[in-house]
Amino acid sequence: MNKTLIPDLRKQRGWTQEHLASKCNLSVRTIQRLEAGDDTSLETLRLIAQAFNVKVGDLFESISDNAKGSEIKTMNDEQITQMKKRKEESKLIRNTIQMLFILAMMIFGYLLHNSNYTSVLGIIWVFLWPLGFYAIKLIKIYYIDPKLDKKYPLTINIK
Repeated sequence: MNKTLIPDLRKQRGWTQEHLASKCNLSVRTIQRLEAGDDTSLETLRLIAQAFNVKVGDLFESISDNAKGSEIKTMNDEQITQMKKRKEESKLIRNTIQMLFILAMMIFGYLLHNSNYTSVLGIIWVFLWPLGFYAIKLIKIYYIDPKLDKKYPLTINIK
């Protein structure tokens, strides 16, 4: 028997069964069955883990060596693998974008130095730095993260 921690996780957050069901887009009856120790699909477990922002394996105190336990361990291992790959890819993309931005700002600064409008363009240059990094953050949130969610679906909402 796989000992579930779902009731504990839910209560730690101050959630009702209805709230958890709503976050997972599941029925309250499904949550009740899970908390009673009934088996469920891996997809249901994934949805619940997503709601709690944890790995599937973190939903259990212990996982037995039966067929269902083996499926849960496999899914948990796949989540860990996807999380590592996602983290590496996200870091590479973020660093590349930041380096391109810094390079562009350095070129702009060099061109600015040889301009007749140095003071006006200098002020613009100074304000472009924080705006550029804010834009990079928005690109990550609205473009990169959704792409990585599609590529690594088991990592959605897991920190």
